[in-house]
Amino acid sequence: MKKLSIILALVFLAACTKLLSPTQGDADRAATKFPGTTLADLNQGKTLYEQNCGKCHGLKKPTSRSEEGWRKIMPPMAKKAKINAQQEEMILKYVLTMREHTK
Repeated sequence: MKKLSIILALVFLAACTKLLSPTQGDADRAATKFPGTTLADLNQGKTLYEQNCGKCHGLKKPTSRSEEGWRKIMPPMAKKAKINAQQEEMILKYVLTMREHTK
């Protein structure tokens, strides 16, 4: 019973983690770093992040890692999640852009 309570508490906390949705301002800022990036791209990156990264562990806030840290962790995580290079890039653009949004 105690284990079940702990698991339920963790699920509740994970559900409470709300990631920021990108704005047009975020997309404009992203386009300076990643030319051609649109708001739709960032929203797709957010969706991919939530669907793929949240399956195995809690969603980390974009500010939880440096840019270098995200760039280092993404390749092995993408491989584990079985996502393609384009999806990996969209997630990376999302977390790196929103990392700046939340500062």
